[in-house]
Amino acid sequence: MHSRSASLPSVVRRMTAGRMLLEGASVERVADDLHLSVQTVRRYKAIVSEGGLDALAKMGVGGRASVLDQEALGWIATALQGSAREHGFESDAWTNARLRELIERRYGVRYSRVYVWQIATNLGLGHLLSKSRR
Repeated sequence: MHSRSASLPSVVRRMTAGRMLLEGASVERVADDLHLSVQTVRRYKAIVSEGGLDALAKMGVGGRASVLDQEALGWIATALQGSAREHGFESDAWTNARLRELIERRYGVRYSRVYVWQIATNLGLGHLLSKSRR
């Protein structure tokens, strides 16, 4: 596991399942202990049998690919470090709602309030979003 996704609960559970299977636990026991479907554990078992825990670790975590590439994230970071007024808002302050609106205008995708906060935080700029609603 070589990325931030390695600490996601779903990935931790998947890797625990893989270790249990390698230690000889039955598919049914792993499914029951970890609250996974038998079908999912069977898939994990096939992956572990074929490529070991490394193959299990390389599985994706789901979700759609982000519309925002590194260039877009750079543009967002630059925008956040400047004034919201420069992007047509009535004051200098950045809020979550303003950033959501800006991303939608520029990239044509509407993200949730939580995901927009996560984008700003991942850029190291979450502190620039004021608590105001607008």
